[in-house]
Amino acid sequence: MQKRRQKAKEEEAQTYQCRHCNHSYDWHESGYDGKPFLCRCKYYKNGDFSKFLKDAQCAHFDKMKDID
Repeated sequence: MQKRRQKAKEEEAQTYQCRHCNHSYDWHESGYDGKPFLCRCKYYKNGDFSKFLKDAQCAHFDKMKDID
């Protein structure tokens, strides 16, 4: 049972996040470690609201060429 859970977690880890998308911009709200954790996206409510950089990729995902 635990092996199945571990395998499912590995598969989830392979998906991309908002931080890997070309459409994310205006990274802001630094956390305790000094790294930003919020961004804006032109497809998320027309860029009026923030999204978490950890959010899963959406239908408009476009991978960045140069990412950490």
